[in-house]
Amino acid sequence: MKQDNYRESHIKKLLHPASVAVIGASGKRGRVGHIIFKRLLGFNGGLYPVNPKEPEVLGVTTFPSVSDIPFDVDTAIITVSAEKSVDIAEECTRKGIGSIIIVASGFGETGAEGKRLEERLKSIAARYDCRILGPNSLGIFIPETAFDTIFVEHGDKSLAGGGGIAFVTQSGSVGVESLGLAGNTGFGMRAFVGLGNKIDLSELDFLRYFGTDSATDCLAFYIESMASGRVFLEEAKEVSRNKPVIVLKAGRTPAGAHAAASHTGRLAGSDRVVSGAFRQYGLQRAYDDEELCDAARTLSNLPPARGNRVAVLTGAGGFGVMCTDYIESRNPRARLEMAELSGDTVGRIRSMAPPFASCTNPVDLTAGMDNKMFTRTLEALMDDPGADIIICIALFAPPMITDDLVDDIARTVQGSEKPVLVFTEYGPFTEKYLKSFYDKGVIGFSSLHRTVRAARFLVERGNILTFFGGDV
Repeated sequence: MKQDNYRESHIKKLLHPASVAVIGASGKRGRVGHIIFKRLLGFNGGLYPVNPKEPEVLGVTTFPSVSDIPFDVDTAIITVSAEKSVDIAEECTRKGIGSIIIVASGFGETGAEGKRLEERLKSIAARYDCRILGPNSLGIFIPETAFDTIFVEHGDKSLAGGGGIAFVTQSGSVGVESLGLAGNTGFGMRAFVGLGNKIDLSELDFLRYFGTDSATDCLAFYIESMASGRVFLEEAKEVSRNKPVIVLKAGRTPAGAHAAASHTGRLAGSDRVVSGAFRQYGLQRAYDDEELCDAARTLSNLPPARGNRVAVLTGAGGFGVMCTDYIESRNPRARLEMAELSGDTVGRIRSMAPPFASCTNPVDLTAGMDNKMFTRTLEALMDDPGADIIICIALFAPPMITDDLVDDIARTVQGSEKPVLVFTEYGPFTEKYLKSFYDKGVIGFSSLHRTVRAARFLVERGNILTFFGGDV
């Protein structure tokens, strides 16, 4: 990584500040400055509200200006209008604040006047060598430390457990909506970063930071325009030798590229070139927010696949047939095929299965199965040298299946070098079961399509490591 130590230190303070000033903090409900300051009341560090018109905010005495704060400040969050933000950013730099988050929109995405404001911000960042996130940024959320500057609902409680995924997004709304949904079934987030208009800090800076961060094991990006594209790709290639890098590049069509330009004031590049470059440099591409979250949670938690042969275990034959169709269907992602089970494996399964069960792949134990039969069969499939990935269709409707199946599967797959994926459906309780699986280290999905797609992500990752000459 080529990031200089000075720049990296500012980013570290941006993500893990010891003290924060909220400029525009307000006691008036509904104001952005009110929401952000209220979220930060539990912040374990210095917290300084700045508002010349309100003497106190939520019981905390305010300062008329950032210059009046008699303490050092690591990070400033500017919640006022675009026009005022520029002058306040300059005041922050004179105060010695090296990291600034600007929330306001109304910059390059709005036209010539907004672009002029952006140019002023750029000159401030260059002149004072401070780092600016945004403008038009939704901010930062670090679950581990509860440092949260996001002013819209974003599933913070469901994501509070933390994890290893760094989620960096140019669109704040795409990030918070998709993560809020993903958190319902389990998503281990290290950090959320809303890039906004990227007048200074960009995806390249956070690629460098999280690429060397020991607590990050997977990087997920939503990008509409790419800053320093060639450099990003070259450095992402180095990161991807050790950590998966997944990118959702929006603006794939001419109309989508035009929409991206109107959203952030930046132009999107040729989609055909983007796809080819991602493959060449070892990045995995997502095409929508669901794919991005699914790929991240899968690759963050499971080992890469050493091959593309899939064994399927089910208690419902129809699901086994549909899963087989998904596996064998042509797909632009990594190719999958049904594993051919060895005679020993088939014999082991037959010795414990009902006489009317199908003991070849897909293995259908029928509704006559119980927890022990299911997990012993799973063990047999995991032991088969001809199977690289296992998909468990774990249904809770059969009369002899109990809720203990979640714990039983988790114990069986713990520490497995082969990835095991779960598909489950149980009406209104589906999300509850998937979250229980996730909390015990098992990755599951509520549709066969997503489960099989997750298997393709794992094969892609294995292929990337093989291409780079690494261990799978």
